[in-house]
Amino acid sequence: MHSAWSRVNAVLTFFGSALAVLCVLTTLTDMLHAPDPSVNLRLTEVKRLAPWRNRYDQAVLSVGLEADLRSCFSWNTKQLFVFVQAEYATEKHGVNQVVIWDRIIRTPEEAVISIPALKQKYALLDRATRLRGREVNLSLAWSSMPKVGALSLDKRSFPVGKLPEEYVY
Repeated sequence: MHSAWSRVNAVLTFFGSALAVLCVLTTLTDMLHAPDPSVNLRLTEVKRLAPWRNRYDQAVLSVGLEADLRSCFSWNTKQLFVFVQAEYATEKHGVNQVVIWDRIIRTPEEAVISIPALKQKYALLDRATRLRGREVNLSLAWSSMPKVGALSLDKRSFPVGKLPEEYVY
């Protein structure tokens, strides 16, 4: 009954249980953290709005981004995944969301973002020719990736107005 294996099993079970309790407590304390970041996102220019491969509309936007996401970091935050997305509605699809830029932020020092003319990393494409004259919102979203616990997603949206009615080359 009191062999070496049963003692090892008892010790490992105790430490496993203690580790599980600490992980749960860590997750619960992180739920009390309420971030309040400051974000300003604006459309500075529609550089291009043109047909792409004669089937799609493609828009190239210039976006200004000022954000201070340091308050999103807590002692349990490993990193933030930050992305800018364009949102618009069509008759066929109520909500269309397209990611146009992203970045991984690993430290609070990197969480202060100031980009006056952000270049798109990904194309803003519509599967038909429905981008002209559409009302567009830009959103900055961030996913907080903790060391222990569940992921959380938050965002701030900014209406920027309509895209041009005619193609811009």
